[in-house]
Amino acid sequence: MTHVLVLHAGLGPGPDPGALALLLARLPYAKRLELESLDPPVRHASLAGIALALRGVEALRGGPVDPGALRFPAGGKPYFPGGPGFSVSHGAGRVAVALRADGEVGFDLEELDAASREAGAARARLVRWTATEAVLKAAGRGLGDARAVHLGESLREGRVGGASFQLVPVSIAGDVVAHLAVDVPVTSVSVEEVEASVLAFGG
Repeated sequence: MTHVLVLHAGLGPGPDPGALALLLARLPYAKRLELESLDPPVRHASLAGIALALRGVEALRGGPVDPGALRFPAGGKPYFPGGPGFSVSHGAGRVAVALRADGEVGFDLEELDAASREAGAARARLVRWTATEAVLKAAGRGLGDARAVHLGESLREGRVGGASFQLVPVSIAGDVVAHLAVDVPVTSVSVEEVEASVLAFGG
């Protein structure tokens, strides 16, 4: 049985400097330097994604985890040694993470602007794109391989490089389209919204 947990939160104003410094200080040194070089809104979204991932890992492991144990390989997916697998995605207004205890998972979300909400074709393009990127993330591949992804007509499966993945649309909010991809059938998906105020950034 493969269960996927999806946590999401709105991206409001940035956290206070003390909370931001706490999470940064607990991350591996190289990642800390990378985050410090980003523009504040991007840094905030990245930290929110990490905080959600920590929260989800704690839920699946049943206990606290050390942010310093996170690994950020160059050109690869972040991971916790021993799992669970997770995949983070964010737009300008929302961040989410999908987690799977028994293997890898790919997840992508895109936010619809007013024009896209009213234009079916624009929405359809974003739906296909989230499916494509979810497959790439599940396979541990970058956006440069997007053209190599083959999606089924019903968008229930995707393939890249000889690997096949089940695609599952995820309902998060009315202005968000999202997909997750896993390499085995998914038996259940739970979606939980986390209040931004309780994203204690590493706690």
